Amino acid sequence: MESLKRVIFSLLFLPLLPVCRAEDTVQVVCQSEPVVAIVGDDVILPCSLRTTIRTVSAVDESVEWQRPDLKPKEVHFYRNRVDYNDDQNNNYRGRTSLFKEEIKNGNISLKLTGVKLSDSGNYTCFVPTLKSPFQKDSVKVIVAATSSPEISIVGVDDMGVILKCEAGGLIYRPEMTWLDSDGNILPDGSTETETDSEGHYTVRGHVTIQKTDNNMFTCKVIQHQINHKMETEIHVPDRMFPEPCQSWWRAWGFGGLTWGLFVLIVVVVVLYILKSKGLLHWGRGGLKNDPQINRTSLQNKIPLLNGNALSNGNLQNGFLPNDVEGGV
Repeated sequence: MESLKRVIFSLLFLPLLPVCRAEDTVQVVCQSEPVVAIVGDDVILPCSLRTTIRTVSAVDESVEWQRPDLKPKEVHFYRNRVDYNDDQNNNYRGRTSLFKEEIKNGNISLKLTGVKLSDSGNYTCFVPTLKSPFQKDSVKVIVAATSSPEISIVGVDDMGVILKCEAGGLIYRPEMTWLDSDGNILPDGSTETETDSEGHYTVRGHVTIQKTDNNMFTCKVIQHQINHKMETEIHVPDRMFPEPCQSWWRAWGFGGLTWGLFVLIVVVVVLYILKSKGLLHWGRGGLKNDPQINRTSLQNKIPLLNGNALSNGNLQNGFLPNDVEGGV
């Protein structure tokens, strides 16, 4: 009976022991996603000493940050609660530090200041004094020679103010988005992306904005592959926006000009047609009727008169016989 109890206990509880031990195992854990840095900025390489459920103090541990591809590979060395950087790679001299007040909480992240293009690479956080098979982990750093997006005002039209945003030196294909102060996405006018000889991307975009309560607008550039975003905000003064009455008068002025031009074209065409048919002729005094045309018209109106009544002499003298005048 006793042996049966032992068997049952073994079947029920022994499988749980490895899990418990795994949860209590202290390990070095760094950020799995790449850290993206901009030249000249400061950057933090996140790393901690922890179990699966809690952090563990690293005050009495040795912490080594390394770049395996460099010689020497030492980036930062912490031991006996102080920094030992005598063997530090010269490229990192005076640019590295740990968060001393946070080490007791398991924070062994590295801060790197004044980032350079040469800082791109894989960094290893190694705790040699840790009695665990998980003494090290690594994090990748990507450095881009770019700055925050630049916004400029490039014009004003009846629809509003036209803004331009540009960002260059991007490593991955970017996506540009315009936002208002409430975080609403604005419909962009046009966006273009190009690459240079080194494969770096430059993105440019335009948007036409209308006046808002605070006239604050944001251009956001995202590199989705590395989950990296940059933002720049601009304030557009009220005086830059066209007044509604100005837009109204512009519209009416344009419409009036168009209509006047249309009427002028019609008049010119009509006069040309009349002139081409011989109904009008130009004289020294301006536009005149053609006497020959008048004579012909008059003859058409009085077909019953004999030829003597409409002699050339009578017409040329400017009078008609009495019977003709009465008929007309």
